[in-house]
Amino acid sequence: MGVAHPLDPIFNFSSVAVVGASDGRGPGARILGVLQQLGYTGRYYPVNARSDRVQNMQAYPNVSSLPETPEMVVIAIPRDGIPDVIDECAQLGVKAAAILADGFVERDQHGAEMQARISATARASGLLVVGPNCFGMVSVVNRCAAFYVPPPTWPGNVALISHSGGLLLEMTRASAARGFGYSHQVSAGNEAGVTAADYIDYFVADPSTDVILGIIESIRDPEGFVAACSRALEAGKPIALLKVGLSQKGAEAAATHTGAMAGSAAAHQALFRQKGIIQVSDLDELIDMGAMFSSAVGPVRARRMERAAVMEISGGAKDLVCDVAEAAGLELPELSEAGAAKLQAVLSPGFHATNPVDLGGSWSDADKKDVYPVCLDVFASEPGIDIVITDSLSRVGEVPERGDRLADLYAARKAHPDRFFGVLSRTSDQVSDSWAQEIRDGKLAFLHGYGRGIRALGRLAEYSRALHGDGAVVETREDSAQGRQTASGQPVSGRMLDETESKQILSGAGIPTVETVLASSADDAAREARRMGYPVALKVTAAEIVHKSDEGGVLLGLSDEEAVRRGFAALKDVAAEARATFQGVTVQPMAAPGLEIILGAHRDPQFGPLIVFGLGGVLVEALNDVALRVAPLSPRDARAMLGEIKARRLLDEFRGRPAIDRAAIAQALIQLGQLMLSRPDIASIDVNPAFAYPEGLLAVDARIQLTADH
Repeated sequence: MGVAHPLDPIFNFSSVAVVGASDGRGPGARILGVLQQLGYTGRYYPVNARSDRVQNMQAYPNVSSLPETPEMVVIAIPRDGIPDVIDECAQLGVKAAAILADGFVERDQHGAEMQARISATARASGLLVVGPNCFGMVSVVNRCAAFYVPPPTWPGNVALISHSGGLLLEMTRASAARGFGYSHQVSAGNEAGVTAADYIDYFVADPSTDVILGIIESIRDPEGFVAACSRALEAGKPIALLKVGLSQKGAEAAATHTGAMAGSAAAHQALFRQKGIIQVSDLDELIDMGAMFSSAVGPVRARRMERAAVMEISGGAKDLVCDVAEAAGLELPELSEAGAAKLQAVLSPGFHATNPVDLGGSWSDADKKDVYPVCLDVFASEPGIDIVITDSLSRVGEVPERGDRLADLYAARKAHPDRFFGVLSRTSDQVSDSWAQEIRDGKLAFLHGYGRGIRALGRLAEYSRALHGDGAVVETREDSAQGRQTASGQPVSGRMLDETESKQILSGAGIPTVETVLASSADDAAREARRMGYPVALKVTAAEIVHKSDEGGVLLGLSDEEAVRRGFAALKDVAAEARATFQGVTVQPMAAPGLEIILGAHRDPQFGPLIVFGLGGVLVEALNDVALRVAPLSPRDARAMLGEIKARRLLDEFRGRPAIDRAAIAQALIQLGQLMLSRPDIASIDVNPAFAYPEGLLAVDARIQLTADH
C-alpha cells in the first residue's frame, strides 16, 4: 500500500457529518441524496441544533455530541456561525471540512475577517478546509461527496477543479454528452485552506486520475502550483486550464520594456507553456481536452503524438483538413512507398493513397468493409504516423448502421495501443442517443468539428513536445520559491541604476558587456575616449531620462576628441531640455554591428522572475515579438524561447549572413535567470540592444531597476 496523500481525508472518507442538515430543500438537505446516488457506504450524521430528527434519522445538536469524530464535516449554515464550527472541528481532530456558504472575503470586511480566522485555525490545527463559497467536492471513484448538486453519473479518469461552481456544473453536463467521466471534482471557492496547487498535487498522485482540467480564477500558492505542475509533467498527466481574469492586467512597470511586456496574461502564458500546461480560451476547448486526453493519455505517454493521418470520404473535406491542420500545427506526413502501395491496392479507381486520403463514396458502401480495415492498418503501421483519425462515420445515424466499421476501428486500436485513434466530425453538432452511448461505452475519442477537433489534435502535439522533450526541469517547492515575491500586488519598482552600474552587475553574472565608463566632465570623456580608441559612443546619464534614444541622448561614431567634447556639451543640453539632473555621459567603444536582440527580466508578483527574449532596438516595441519563461531556465527552456519568436529566421543564415550563435544567447538567458534568483533586490533588467554575432554576443545598452525597498 502506498503512502497516503495529505488530502486523502477530503476525497476518501468513511464518516461524514452535515452541519445544517434538514428536511427542506437547501444544501444541507441535498447532501444525503448525493451520497446515496453515489453509493456511499460510510456513516452519515445529520447535525441540526433545532431538531432531533432529520430525514428519518437521529440528529445531533453539534459536532461534539456525535458518537464518533467524523473524518469529514460539511458545513451548510449561514456564514456567521461557521468560524465557531471550524474551531469545534479543529479541537475534536476532524480531518476535513467543506464550507458551502458564501459571504466571506468576496463580500465585505466582516466576511474577510471571518475567513482570516478560519484560515488561521486551519493552519494551526492541520484541518483541511474546502471553500468557503463553493459547492464542495465529489469523488466518483471513491463514492463519497461533500456536494449538494447532481454529481457525475459514472466514473472516469479526468479530475476537475473549478473556482466557479456554475462553470463546474456546465462542465459536468457537457462532458456527459462527450462520453468521458470524472474521478473527482472539487469546487474550490475562496480557498481559505486547501488551494488549487494542493488539489493538483493530489490528482497527480491519484492512480484513478490521468487527466486534470481546471477553471482557475487565481493562483494563491504560486510556488506550490509550479511544483505540482512540474510533477504532473513528469508523471505524464496532462493539465488543461481555463485561466479567467487575465484581461484585468496588473500595474505595469512602465520604466522598462520588459515590465510592460511581462504583465499578468503574459506571465501565466509563459509558465503554462514552460510546464506543458494546455491553456484554453473557453469551455468548449476545455471539454475538447477532456474528451481527447481521456483516451489519448496512454498513447502519448508511450510515444510522441505529433503526426496524424486522416481518412475522409470527400475530396473537398480532405483539402479542408489540410488547411486546418497546417494552421493548428498538426503535421500530416506522406505515406511510405510500401504503405502507399498497400493502400492503393484496395482503393477504388481514381482515388489515390495520400494523407489525408479520400476513400470516396459513403461509409455504407459495400467496398468499405475491405478498404477501411486496410487503411486503418496502413496508417497505424507507418513509423511516421502517431495519430489515426477517421471521418465521423455518419454519426447522426444509429450505431448499428456503422457497427462493422466501429468493430474495425476498435480492432485496430487494440492491435496498435501506442497509436491514438479518434473520430472527427465535420461540424460541431449533436449526436444520436445511440452514438452518445457508443462514445461512452467504447471509450471512443470523438472530436467535434474540423476547426475545434483538429485544433485539439494540435494541442495534443503541443503536449507531446513538452512531455517528450529533452529533459524538462522539475523544480522542488524550495527551488521554485527561491527569489520569488509572495506579495499579492505588482512589485513596486525603486531606483534605476545607471548604465555603468547595470553593466557591472551583468558582467559579474557572466553576461558579456561592452566596456562602459561614466565621465562627469568633457575632459574625462575625452581622456576615456583616447584610452579606448576611436570611434566611440556617448550617452547621456540622468536619472530622469530612461529611454535615451527617444530624447536624443545617444551619439554614435564619434571619431575624434573635438567630436567628443561637442557631444558632451550637446548631451548636457539634452538633460537641461528634459529638466533632468545631468550626471555626465557614458563613454564606450563602438561595438561591431550584429543582430539586435533584447534580453530582459521582470519580477512577477506571483511566479517570480520572468525572462524575456526578442528582437532588440525599436522592433521590440513595434512588434512585441517576444518569448517568456519563468526562472530558473533549463537549456531546453532557453532554446525553446529562441524558436518561439516570429522572427526566428533571422537567427539562421539569412541573405548571405552567417547564422547567429544560438548557444551564446541561450546561455545568456539562463544566466539572466540565475542573476534574478540570486538578487531579489532587482525588479527588472533590460539589455536592449545586445548584439548577437555568429560567435558570441555583447550587451551594448542595459539598465537595471531595483525594488522599492532597495
